[in-house]
Amino acid sequence: MSRISRIGLAGWFGAMLWSSAAPAVEQFVVGGQERDWETAAGSAPVIDYRTQPGWILPSSVGEGTNVAKDIYARGGLLTSPNAQTVLRLSKDILKQKLDSMIDGDHQTAFEAKNVAATGILVVLDLGARFGVNQIRFFPRPDYRADFMKGYVLSVNDGVFGADIVAASPDKLPNRSLFTIIAQDGSNNRDTVDVRFPLQYVRYIRLESTQRFNWEVDEFQIFGAGFVPQAQYLSEVFDFEQPSLWGGLQWASQQLGNPDRSRMFIRTRSGSSPSPDSDPQAWSPWSPPYRSQGEQILSPAPRRYLQVSIDFESDGLDGGVAVDSLLVEFSRPALATTIEGEIWPQEVSVGADTSFTYVVQVVNARGFDHLEIDASAPVTQVQALRLDSVNLAFSREEFAAGLALNFARVSGSHTLEVDFTTAVLRYETVFSGRLRDSQTASLPQEVESGNAMDTLPGDDLSVRVPLRGGVIHQISVAPNPFSPNGDGVNDETIVTYDISHLTEMVPMALGVFDLAGRQVAELPLAKGQSGRHQLAWDGRDSQGEQVPPGLYLLQLEVQTDSGTRRSSRILAIVY
Repeated sequence: MSRISRIGLAGWFGAMLWSSAAPAVEQFVVGGQERDWETAAGSAPVIDYRTQPGWILPSSVGEGTNVAKDIYARGGLLTSPNAQTVLRLSKDILKQKLDSMIDGDHQTAFEAKNVAATGILVVLDLGARFGVNQIRFFPRPDYRADFMKGYVLSVNDGVFGADIVAASPDKLPNRSLFTIIAQDGSNNRDTVDVRFPLQYVRYIRLESTQRFNWEVDEFQIFGAGFVPQAQYLSEVFDFEQPSLWGGLQWASQQLGNPDRSRMFIRTRSGSSPSPDSDPQAWSPWSPPYRSQGEQILSPAPRRYLQVSIDFESDGLDGGVAVDSLLVEFSRPALATTIEGEIWPQEVSVGADTSFTYVVQVVNARGFDHLEIDASAPVTQVQALRLDSVNLAFSREEFAAGLALNFARVSGSHTLEVDFTTAVLRYETVFSGRLRDSQTASLPQEVESGNAMDTLPGDDLSVRVPLRGGVIHQISVAPNPFSPNGDGVNDETIVTYDISHLTEMVPMALGVFDLAGRQVAELPLAKGQSGRHQLAWDGRDSQGEQVPPGLYLLQLEVQTDSGTRRSSRILAIVY
């Protein structure tokens, strides 16, 4: 387990310079001299630390690399379901004999001699899926005549029926789950060298089919390309006291075909040093982080943090390398606990609703700022109360919802705010956080909980009925408008509410004349549930002013179940 330390970051990540916003914000870096990737690893069986020193990347097979040599380091296995019985060996001796097939020592070998039985099986689990195109096996130099006279060699790609193969390492594997790549009932070569088209392989099955004495000195596997899946799981990082999380940054590089590979970074936090022995003290893994500087989503304040980096590739020719990863944090926490809930928790979609948001703060060092996220504009703030007494406040511009400033408060208190907004998503979470403007520490998130006994919700989420369309409403104001350049009603604002979407989807907003000809298309990117606004200045696609008259404004939203449309009539006058 690593304990943290304050570190300077000048020069990290190539040309990027990391600097603390203020002394209260610290940085924790993995990668580099202070804390290298290998030292900080908890589990990384298919991660390469050597090809690009100081970086991590998925393992790959280089020219001449024998994949069989590191089977055990990757968590793989070398077993024989029937050799112990046929050869009358103890379990320990059998393991020694099997291991001699991949130890690189030409003085040792797996031997099957002076036995009448055929069909001895050897099964190799490479520990991961590799690109393989060559398999070789041979006897020791002093026993060239004891080569395998008959054999069947088959492979499994680690996908087809792989769970069945993996679940029974000491049993006879179902041969129908393997693909035969070579077989010879009258082999006369001391070195069997099988070459085949490059393909993913995880499991290999070798079966002897003749009663003659035979042995295998070395079983070698060669190939090319990156593994399709790999994971770097860090050790548990100890921040020495409950800490607040800030942004997450990283430096990475695409290798080979950039369209074939990607990586996903996740975090989890806990209050105990071992997520395995005390899972209840740990959060679930966060969703993958999509962009640099994104706020760490794992709960805080927490003392412990763990990071997972998953690498994926759709082909053998693509991978991702990671140079460094940075976690922003501050300590001590703003308060021991901050719990919140909102009421009501079931409302009509798109309707302006008055909500009460309650925050219970325990042992705060000090705070004077509250932020609440909302999916639609907060149209009104009716009141702010501290321990049921009205508290003076000022409202601050905050595009994501509501932000209030007030006199600094410390200790344990209950904060209530009444405000009005609309809900457009099936389950909208009104995330919140407290800040202290007198320090440069990070904000502390409000966690769902029982902030007030008289409210039954104990949650920060609000639900709306699933019935109803994706486009809840669309409005245009002013309508009509007169874009004649006199500064009065020169543009109109299109407002539209989107609901029930769980991800970003393509949207388009077009203007048509009454003959159905498109005269303009207002620029829209992908959008999600929420209230959206866009201005139109009355110009067509060529930048020319459109003639006065009536026009059809049509919004299109592309969903998995089809395209949804809604229209409004718009008038232009001069």
